[in-house]
Amino acid sequence: MARTLTLMFRRDPSKDRLEEKIPFEGYNILWPDGTAAELAIDALCKHGQRLLGLGKYLQGCNEKMIDMKFFPLKGKDDPLTRIPGHRVRRFYLHKLDNSGRVHFFDGTPTSVVTVIGRDEIEVVDWLGLGTMTENEIQWFDLAATPSEADFRVELDEVKEATPLTDVKSYLETTWDKTLAESSWQRR
Repeated sequence: MARTLTLMFRRDPSKDRLEEKIPFEGYNILWPDGTAAELAIDALCKHGQRLLGLGKYLQGCNEKMIDMKFFPLKGKDDPLTRIPGHRVRRFYLHKLDNSGRVHFFDGTPTSVVTVIGRDEIEVVDWLGLGTMTENEIQWFDLAATPSEADFRVELDEVKEATPLTDVKSYLETTWDKTLAESSWQRR
């Protein structure tokens, strides 16, 4: 059963950096209501940007609301989860002490480390970190889709309301007349 976490990623160039010759692009990570999410991660490499549809995939926008779907697996050899039209990647979470580091499929560690007590409890629960035992590995597929909760509208042009000229008054249609007369007779 998938667990979904919805977050807003807002581009913040002041957090761009190089780590071990790998470029990271900075983001403010927010809850859907706009409050800051307390997470240690504030930048993503090109793989993270591509998976989440950020970076060049923002196509001129500076923010994007994303539903991140976590599909826990029994092992690395489970069939890959498929969501038509969306990227899905396989990772594993390795728990040590009260933290969990996300690793790529090939075992390469990512910079994503979640710590119980430091990071938001919703993220810890989403990963299932609190239920894992010491040194446990949890394989999972991660998919990212544009959020269904993102109701923001692009304001490229201001739309002006135009009055309708062919609007009939309440008692001009046969049905409305019948309804009005029957309501009046009941009084």
